[in-house]
Amino acid sequence: MALSGTSMPPMFNNTDKFDSSNWPTWSNNILSISTLKGVIGYLDGTVKDPRLTTSTTTIPHQPHIAQPKTLWNSPNPTGDEWEIRNAWTKILLTFNTKNPVGLGIDINGTAANAWKTYKSGYEAASDIARQNAEQELRNLTYSEGNDFPNHITIM
Repeated sequence: MALSGTSMPPMFNNTDKFDSSNWPTWSNNILSISTLKGVIGYLDGTVKDPRLTTSTTTIPHQPHIAQPKTLWNSPNPTGDEWEIRNAWTKILLTFNTKNPVGLGIDINGTAANAWKTYKSGYEAASDIARQNAEQELRNLTYSEGNDFPNHITIM
């Protein structure tokens, strides 16, 4: 995948798309891609839309002077850059989810809002499932005379 500003987000195989049962793996993949691309701040909400913030100093637009473009990992994009990068990040999330609306994901707001609904809905459930699995594993014992291959399969 090219990492130019115009490249589309990677599309996961259908089996790797988020379906509510694969949160740990899927979210790690999303975080890795977001970090690599430089848009992690759009997920966690630390990169704010500059059009919504107030500034005490305004610099008039000077069309004869080329406006600098910021890097994708810049914490201070222009409004247009923010809009494109936020959309890219939201597409990364929603196109790699089997049914975002059916799973209760907020796809109408920012990428950070969408990510927040993923985390609030599935991160805690994943932690509980992990704790339950660990408890079941701790409680699993092998007794002499039991079917050992079956015991390994259950583990």
